[in-house]
Amino acid sequence: MWSRQLALLAMFAVAGCSKREPASHEATGSAAEPLGVPAKPEAAAAAALIERGAYLVKAANCVLCHTAAGPEGPDLKHPFAGGLEMREAFGTWRSPNITPDVKTGIGAWTDDQIAAAIRQGLRPDGSQLFSIMPYMNFNGMTDADVKAVVAFLRSVPPVERMVARTTELKMAKLAAPQPANLPDNASDPVAHGKYLAAIMLCSHCHWTPDQTMAPAGPDQMFSGGLPMEFPPGSGTVFARNITSDSETGIGGWTEDQVFTVMKTMTKPGGVMIRGPMLVLQTGWSALDDKDLHAVAAFVKALPPVKHKVPDPVAATPAPTRPAAASGGGQ
Repeated sequence: MWSRQLALLAMFAVAGCSKREPASHEATGSAAEPLGVPAKPEAAAAAALIERGAYLVKAANCVLCHTAAGPEGPDLKHPFAGGLEMREAFGTWRSPNITPDVKTGIGAWTDDQIAAAIRQGLRPDGSQLFSIMPYMNFNGMTDADVKAVVAFLRSVPPVERMVARTTELKMAKLAAPQPANLPDNASDPVAHGKYLAAIMLCSHCHWTPDQTMAPAGPDQMFSGGLPMEFPPGSGTVFARNITSDSETGIGGWTEDQVFTVMKTMTKPGGVMIRGPMLVLQTGWSALDDKDLHAVAAFVKALPPVKHKVPDPVAATPAPTRPAAASGGGQ
């Protein structure tokens, strides 16, 4: 059932974060301009900001976590309204409502407060979010890009949905540094790819855990091994080593092959990707090829780390009860 839910939610990712062309009154709150009249510069700038935010939200696949899913699949009518509940080995977490509803979402938050939650994992009251929210990955986002994400979230239809706060998880609440606002060097493919790879959460999954399930070290953030149950109950898969090691990583892949994996989820040889990465494809496939090639260039430039990742482990079938003996019938 979960595989169906996640597949449907992945299909919805682009629909929920698709390129918008808001009318001028959506962006500025003023009356719409008559047909044929060019948009005012401030309205055009506001629309462009929302469009940039939508693009970044697709890269991060925010809609996948912040949309509820039940037995029949995702709540397609209420994207970003939260309520997705995931039972993990470290506890159960629920995604919050990030629509601009004033009572139950983030409508009463200031732009700076939303930006602090995205890049530092801080609530308006100063309390720290659990790092299941990947604020460490978003910490390097520029001021301009986080402003665009905030603008996009402001443009989402508000949904009144109260979600119980996640309070008990067996994981540390990591304090994030003050965002450095370093520029995204788009002229350097590897540097630009590194910037985008953080937003796309590559290191959020592909790190190597130690015996305490903490990161084994800064040099092993891409060497894989993180166990993930996907779909829940089906068994365990392990995040792949994506460093350039030729034996245990993907050193034998070309940049074009890395690009193709992100764009189509098809590995060299035509085999489909397994695991949670599969549900990211809908958002990633909508990204510009130039950006995905930059991410591929960054991945190819990762130093080799020799770390063999375990093979997937299938779930142990539950024991079946013997059938009741027949009473002879009639």
